[in-house]
Amino acid sequence: MKVSHLLIAASAAFCLPAAAFAQEAPAAAAAPNLAVGGTIYDAQGEEVGTIDSIADTTVVVNTGTNKAALPKTSIGSGPKGPMVSITKAQIDEQVAAAAGKAAAALDAALVAGAEVKGKAGTPVGTIKEVKGDLIVLDRTGGAVSLPKKAFGMGPQGLYIGMTAAELDAAAKKALGK
Repeated sequence: MKVSHLLIAASAAFCLPAAAFAQEAPAAAAAPNLAVGGTIYDAQGEEVGTIDSIADTTVVVNTGTNKAALPKTSIGSGPKGPMVSITKAQIDEQVAAAAGKAAAALDAALVAGAEVKGKAGTPVGTIKEVKGDLIVLDRTGGAVSLPKKAFGMGPQGLYIGMTAAELDAAAKKALGK
C-alpha cells in the first residue's frame, strides 16, 4: 500500500504543469537614467551631486566641492533616480586624499636636475632651482621661472602644458621682446 501511495504521488507530480516548478528570474535592474545636469543620490536618498559629463565608461559628478570621475558600473537605479553606494562626504574625502597624494608626488619630483617635458612629450628643460612656489627651468635659451601650479606629473614624469616653442614665445612676451 505504501508503494502505491508513492507511485500515485510521483505520477501526480509529473502531471503538474512545468510552470509550477519554474522559478521566476529576478527582474533585471533597470539601467539608471544618466543625463548631464541630472542628480545622483546615495543609498539613503540624499543628494550626492549633479552629472557634469558622461563618457564611454565614466560619469563625472560635481558634488559642489569637487568633481569626481565615477565608473558607470558603480551607478545604479534608486527610488529618486541614479544612485551610488557612497555619500557626498565620502566622495569629497576620496578626492581630497587623491589630490593630497598627487601633490606630494609632484613635490617629491620637483627637484634640481629633474627633466621637464612639454605637452608634446619632448623635453623643455631641467629644473635648475625650486624657490617655494617658483620653479626655475634651465633651458638652452636661458632660465625661465614658472609657478609650481604650471607643473604636473604624468606617466613620463614632470610636464608643463606648453611645447618648447610655446614656452619660448611666452618667455619672450613676458620680457617684452
